[in-house]
Amino acid sequence: MVTPQGPSCPDTQGTPDPRIKHLIVLMLENRSFDHMLGYSGIPGVDGPDATDTNLDKHGKAWSTSPEAAQSGLTDPGHDFDDVCKQLYRTYGDDRKCPPEEMTNKTPNMQGFIWSYSDYVSSSADEGPQEIMKCFSAGDLPVLTTLASEYAVCNRWFSSIPGPTLPNRLFAHAGTSKGRLDLSAEEFNTTPTIYEVLDDDDVASTIYADGWTAAATFWELMKHQDQFFGTLDDFYQDCYDDNLPSYCFLEPRYSPGMVNGTFRPQNDQHPDSDIAEGEHLIFSVYQAIRSNRSVWNSSMLVIVYDEHGGLYDHVPPPSALTPRPEDVATDTPKFNFDRYGVRVPAVIVSAYTCHKVCNDVFDHTSLIATARHLFTGHTDDRLGLRAKCAKTFDTPLILHLDKPRTDHVHISPPKRQVQPARPYCLNHLQISHLKQAILLDETALKPKGLYVRGQLPKFSGLKQDDDDSKYCKLDPVETERYIQNVLTNARALGPNLKITKLE
Repeated sequence: MVTPQGPSCPDTQGTPDPRIKHLIVLMLENRSFDHMLGYSGIPGVDGPDATDTNLDKHGKAWSTSPEAAQSGLTDPGHDFDDVCKQLYRTYGDDRKCPPEEMTNKTPNMQGFIWSYSDYVSSSADEGPQEIMKCFSAGDLPVLTTLASEYAVCNRWFSSIPGPTLPNRLFAHAGTSKGRLDLSAEEFNTTPTIYEVLDDDDVASTIYADGWTAAATFWELMKHQDQFFGTLDDFYQDCYDDNLPSYCFLEPRYSPGMVNGTFRPQNDQHPDSDIAEGEHLIFSVYQAIRSNRSVWNSSMLVIVYDEHGGLYDHVPPPSALTPRPEDVATDTPKFNFDRYGVRVPAVIVSAYTCHKVCNDVFDHTSLIATARHLFTGHTDDRLGLRAKCAKTFDTPLILHLDKPRTDHVHISPPKRQVQPARPYCLNHLQISHLKQAILLDETALKPKGLYVRGQLPKFSGLKQDDDDSKYCKLDPVETERYIQNVLTNARALGPNLKITKLE
């Protein structure tokens, strides 16, 4: 195993590659590197071996195996306290994990089963040891084929040891503003990569198949025609060779009904069908490959926002301490100086044959690369982490002189014949609902566009209610409410104004 090292701030990132006109990012949900690619069989990939084990609460050692279920895994814990336990706890030690260990001790990666025991019982069909199970190459033919044909990153870590939203904030803005949790955003995340690129006359778009956390970025929402689109827009823009320079693609986080047809979520969150996400990756790749001009001028990055509580054997390295506003409160106390758990990352381009990259990246490498490619800047406007992050537009990855023209055969896996309708909201869907409620209250209600007043099941909910009050809501009805909020917010356009709640 290669021992990962934290990055140092480079003097220069080199000259931008003029061949790359479009950087396209598809960020999926909550899977660790070992879980997705550890058993890929790709030479050079750092997967687990027989010595990588965890103990359960009875002292039995469990190793990894390529036996992960296609769908339905009970959502593992991945909040800050859960991740701290996963990185540092050992058998027989059930104390609350002191957050200072994130800074002062090297993670032992021994607490994953111990943590999952808080969410599933040993007598359940899926015991806590399920957290150690991984996918085989045959389970993930799209992701595995792209990883074997192009570049796979052995050392891409989530930006913080915590959940989805703060990690996605790092991907958008280089900072989580001191946040470690899934609480509703307060509409003040600025500047983002989209605004910074716009200052240099560089176009960018968030293409979302439904809700996006960026719907709570007030400054972006005031310019929706400029910064937001749908995934259908992305496919059309590929066909028309009309892509902006920077594209951030978001999957469908919640199930819904479209023209009378049930469409399951395809974000690859642990409780969803992994095949749905495989088909999404395939569709995005095919859209790019189908237009020669787009293919010859693009880089596609397929990456996951965080590990979702699933096992990985590589200890996250220490990270550069970002700018002062990223210092968290005392509950919990965290200095933002350690990365989160390793996640899968695959980089696809016409100028790349199979490569395994061992450079250390985190999500700020996305925005650092976008700025380097399209503006040449390496300043700290998006924070010290992004300024110092290693970029991936390098000769190691873009190593071919001429674009590839060969056909890469990929056969996506079979979907479930009748996708199961989920009976309960997962933690991410609950956080999206809370964000929509906050947007409804602060932006729509003062304008007479209030959505919740027309929906009895949602009218009594508050964005600071405990998750237990939300979890039995129907996911399809919830998605319909969220989409109504988005539609009304987009109708306001430049007139969107946030009224702070008292």
